Amino acid sequence: MQTATAIPTKKLLIGNLPDSVQPSALADVFGRVGKVISVSLLAHGFAFVEMTALDADKALAQLNGHRFDGKAMMIDEAHRSRSRY
Repeated sequence: MQTATAIPTKKLLIGNLPDSVQPSALADVFGRVGKVISVSLLAHGFAFVEMTALDADKALAQLNGHRFDGKAMMIDEAHRSRSRY
């Protein structure tokens, strides 16, 4: 019996988005680069986009600074929050 190997994923933090952004529109933009696993909108023009690790790396390289509804997206790899204690 074979065990399924998990595909590594990465979460990208997207900033400088218009307040009117819709998850489906963001998924469409990132979906042109690779497989989008999830999109989570945050407050004040921020969102998380989770993709396969290789596709996330490509999206970071290709879409950082890309204009979305007139605003240049700022993209960085999201890091897990670290406990201070």
